[in-house]
Amino acid sequence: MSLVEGTAALALIAVMTAGGASVLAPALRSFRLNAAARDVSLALHRARAEAIARGRAVGIPFAARPGSWRLHEDGGMPGISAAETASEVDPPLSPRIALASLHPGIRFGFPEGRPIPRIPPATGTIDPDDPIALGSSDIFSASPAGTTSSGSIFLTDGRDLRALVVHGPTGRLRMWSHDARTGRWSETVPGGTR
Repeated sequence: MSLVEGTAALALIAVMTAGGASVLAPALRSFRLNAAARDVSLALHRARAEAIARGRAVGIPFAARPGSWRLHEDGGMPGISAAETASEVDPPLSPRIALASLHPGIRFGFPEGRPIPRIPPATGTIDPDDPIALGSSDIFSASPAGTTSSGSIFLTDGRDLRALVVHGPTGRLRMWSHDARTGRWSETVPGGTR
C-alpha cells in the first residue's frame, strides 16, 4: 500500500467513524440510561430478597440529591424510617451507592423545560419536583412477606427519561421509557420495548 492509499484509507475510516458516531449517539444514550435504571431495579430486588431471607423489613432510603441510596435492615421500631436509618438504629446492609459514580451524567429527576405525562393508565402530568415518588418519604421498603412500597422512581440524562414503577402488593417492578418526540410512555423489556 502506498502512502497515498494509506492516507485515503485513514480519511475514509475517519469519515465513517464520524458518521457512525452521530447515528450511534441516541442508542448509546438509551443504553446508558437503561443500565442506570437496571442498577436501581437490582437494588430494589435485592432489598425484597433480603427482607424475605432475613424475616425482617429491609429498606432503601433514596436521596434525590446527591443521587444515592443504601440498603438498611429494620432494627428499631417496626418499619424503615429516615430517623432510624440516619442514626443506624436500622443498620446498613450495603455501602452508600452514588448514581453519578456508576453512571456519570444520569440523575434522579426529569428533563427540564417540558411537562411529562403520567404513566398510563394515569392521566395528567407528573410533579417535576418528585422524582422518587414512594409515598410521603423517599424510602423503598420491603416486608418479609414479599410486599413492598408502591411508587415510581424517575431517572434522566437531561434529555431522555426512564421510570421504575413498583406495584407494592406483589413487589412487581416495571421499567418504562418516555419518548420525548411523541410524549408517550412505553414499557421497556429486555431487548427493546413493547
